[in-house]
Amino acid sequence: MNSNKENIRQLKNIISTQLTPLIDNDFILLDIPNHRNIGDSLIWKGELEFFKTLVHKCIGQYNRYTFKKSDIKSEKTVILLHGGGNFGDIYESSQSFKRFIIENFPNNRVIVLPQTVHYNSEANLKRDFAIFNNHPDLHVLVRDQPSYDTLKANFNEEKLKLAPDMAFFLDFDADIKTNSPETRKNLYLNRTDAEASKDSFQNVIEGEYDIKDWPTYNSSSKRMNTITNYVEALDGKLSKIIKHLPASSLIIDNAYGLKKKNGMDLHINRGKEFINQYHKVYTTRLHGLILSILLDKEVVILDNVYGKSKNFYDAWLKNFNNVKLYVKNES
Repeated sequence: MNSNKENIRQLKNIISTQLTPLIDNDFILLDIPNHRNIGDSLIWKGELEFFKTLVHKCIGQYNRYTFKKSDIKSEKTVILLHGGGNFGDIYESSQSFKRFIIENFPNNRVIVLPQTVHYNSEANLKRDFAIFNNHPDLHVLVRDQPSYDTLKANFNEEKLKLAPDMAFFLDFDADIKTNSPETRKNLYLNRTDAEASKDSFQNVIEGEYDIKDWPTYNSSSKRMNTITNYVEALDGKLSKIIKHLPASSLIIDNAYGLKKKNGMDLHINRGKEFINQYHKVYTTRLHGLILSILLDKEVVILDNVYGKSKNFYDAWLKNFNNVKLYVKNES
């Protein structure tokens, strides 16, 4: 059994308390993460597990490229926007999709599932909330106090809620492995994307260790990584075209586009196998942290470029077993 079982249960209860009353009709899930980030797959799977607890039903799932306005046929349909760390101006394709949905469905309840908020530009924040504040039934859940404070200053606090990450609805107890001599090596899970920290934490890591990002990004060459990025972009562009063709449902899947329909589970299984190779995990990725907790690993939080993991720790994880926050000594 996971040593944090009770702590995880409490986080699930907070999510249910905050979110369940808002979902008062059948609903649709939009902005499905049709890409190779294992963390987003964990969130998506957690969302689906949470849906099993609801009275109302999920009547559709679409990524931002396959969705058409005509896919929402009733003003009673509740619109759920996938959670994560893409609320702000770092990931514009996801944020512009949020603006599109919120602007074009003023008569539907719209709920943004738990997000971290980060803007590099105050002008971009003002632009977004000039749109968001015009919606009469928009509700936003955020994952940490700084995100809450940012939105509180720009949004109706009555429609703002603090809630943990949806991945905590996952139960990986059956996947927990007792450490053996073969898994005494530690992992430095170092993100290599737009949120990568400028700091090097190699002097923090104890014992023998590997430095890796998610295995879905650990290509054998930068060239192959670049090709994969182009393929993912091409999938989105083709999906945008094909969705308007007759019998498009025979060609593309609403969630996965042209990709394999079991992609989410493949990514999650690959992530579990990856983390389970190691004794202790030092991570700059928030979902490297969460997956390690779900697999009952000892984990040290190193943080990303703007404090996402530290802020999440401060909000929810201070009482967790075997979870430590590394604080840089500035002296």
